[in-house]
Amino acid sequence: MLLVRYMSQEQSQRMQSMCESAKAHVDDLLVLLSKSKMLSTLYVMNCDPDPMRFSEIKKRVDSSSTTVARRLGELEDHGLVTRTAYATVPATVEYALTKDAIALQPSLESMFEWVLNRADSSL
Repeated sequence: MLLVRYMSQEQSQRMQSMCESAKAHVDDLLVLLSKSKMLSTLYVMNCDPDPMRFSEIKKRVDSSSTTVARRLGELEDHGLVTRTAYATVPATVEYALTKDAIALQPSLESMFEWVLNRADSSL
């Protein structure tokens, strides 16, 4: 907050607007990540650098087809997963993490580490 004292009123308002926008985006991300099987889906896909077929993701996440399909669709809508359909018989669809999803992984890992460290310290 010390920095705000030395800013013009216009700079201060712009900074506050940027912070409010960032908070809204973080809130949106947390809502997305808190959905059932969302973190599991991201984790499973992050463990394999190659694109994955729906059936493999479903098996590793251990969830219903409906839930996995919804999560993959939401991740695709948010630009975190790409979906590639191939014109084969039967149709083949592969999913892969985008650069944004890969960039998100260290933050998710550090969140898990924080939780584990906190659990260890409470014992």
